[in-house]
Amino acid sequence: MNANGKKLKEPLISSRNSYFLGALFLFLEIVLGTSIVAIIKYFSNEVSLSIVLMFRYLFCLPILVVVGLSIGGTSYFKIQNKRVMSLRSVAGLLGLSFWYLSVIHLDISKALALSQVMPIFICILSIFFLSEKVGIHRWSAILVGLSGAVIIINPDAEGWYSVGLFYIFLGTLFASIMFVSLRRLGMTENPVATAFWYNLFGSILFSFYCISALTLNNISPEIWTMLIVIGVMASGQQIFMALSHTYASASSLAPIHYTTIPMGILIGLLVFNETIDLNFLIGTFLVVGSTLFILYREQKKSSS
Repeated sequence: MNANGKKLKEPLISSRNSYFLGALFLFLEIVLGTSIVAIIKYFSNEVSLSIVLMFRYLFCLPILVVVGLSIGGTSYFKIQNKRVMSLRSVAGLLGLSFWYLSVIHLDISKALALSQVMPIFICILSIFFLSEKVGIHRWSAILVGLSGAVIIINPDAEGWYSVGLFYIFLGTLFASIMFVSLRRLGMTENPVATAFWYNLFGSILFSFYCISALTLNNISPEIWTMLIVIGVMASGQQIFMALSHTYASASSLAPIHYTTIPMGILIGLLVFNETIDLNFLIGTFLVVGSTLFILYREQKKSSS
């Protein structure tokens, strides 16, 4: 049923309880997402991030339009809770922008590991936005996870400070606000509509900025190819993310997100000549362990 109470067309893909397929599609989405940030970091000195974001948002729109129209027609794109939708769009845009900036300024392995504190931020924000109660067990996990993040950052090391740490804090904060708002939107809206309006907002904003403030004339054919590849990969992300949640629940798929850490380590070592120390390994273990415990407590609370 859509927002007006009309019966929607049958979805393109029927819902199945198949964890393997859900995990596979989410893994493919993570591979694409990690590849995108690696490409952005590699070409960061040759093209403005605003231009990259413009293409990333623009290329996500066609697949969302096709899927939405196929499922429920134009009425499928209607949004009831416009205030929360606006919050989701602004927070999502800022979260993605700061996330890409953090990857540019930090080691990709460290950025991907620190991004895993997001469930901790979501847990904290849920207290204020969703009035959720957090007990002593989850508060303990939050403190352990934040301690792990501090160990990864390693303030005792010489030259530890980087503006990338500020960017990743803001990126994780705004991304957490986005996911909390998505929880609220999930009560009344469908995910295709929320994704469409978010990507439309991002494409309009960055297109206006790039056309008015930047020039696209001196971009080399190599960079144009890179921009097109990022756009296509971003569309693939949308497809694989939607498919993953068609076949399995979000809570059951949560541990798959931690595959970004070994991917980040591998890319960092092979492509960017990064080094992995003991602090990184210990901190990552604490962050992953604490967030898994938080997810376990949330799943246990939901089932009861």
